[in-house]
Amino acid sequence: MENENTFTQEELDAFKELGNVGAGHAAIALSKLFNKEVDMTVPFIRVGGEETIIEGINLTKEEIVGFTVTEVIDPLRYKLSVIFKESVILALLKLLSSTSRTEIRTEDDLSDMQQSLIQEIGSTIILRYVAALNKMLKVNSMPSLAPKFKLENTLTAIKESGYNESSKLIFIQLDLFTDELKFECHLLIQPHHDSLEGYRKAFFL
Repeated sequence: MENENTFTQEELDAFKELGNVGAGHAAIALSKLFNKEVDMTVPFIRVGGEETIIEGINLTKEEIVGFTVTEVIDPLRYKLSVIFKESVILALLKLLSSTSRTEIRTEDDLSDMQQSLIQEIGSTIILRYVAALNKMLKVNSMPSLAPKFKLENTLTAIKESGYNESSKLIFIQLDLFTDELKFECHLLIQPHHDSLEGYRKAFFL
């Protein structure tokens, strides 16, 4: 292994399996939230830093995104966030409520109910991934803080999701769809550098 932040192919395969399990659980939970069937494609995963993630999301650093972020501390520490493009937020709001907006610049552009809807979707996905990680790591962790929805530019969202120059982010793209709508979201997992060895032992005991 080149350094402590380099993942082997076997470790990437483990995170891909995590992507499959978490996405499947999220699709089931969202089906109940939407009151209609939600399906998914096989998640796409890559590992990298800021530029890799921005390229993967296919946005500029300045474009506005919505994201929900939380942190798990015990027994293994990591940050977990879900990022939605502006167009996806508008499509979800059109599906679940009503909106005539064509762009979103700040939280003030959304009603409290609309913010709650998007936060609920993000939180649902995050909590299903926490559950999948718990099963893989054989632990029973919960987020230290309730997931919170924010609107920021892409670069700020990535930095608040845990990115720093010395670490790598695990990037999972989920494509979820109903009969009426296909929407993508981007899951970022940032293992704390002090916990990396714990992840490796848990994945490959």
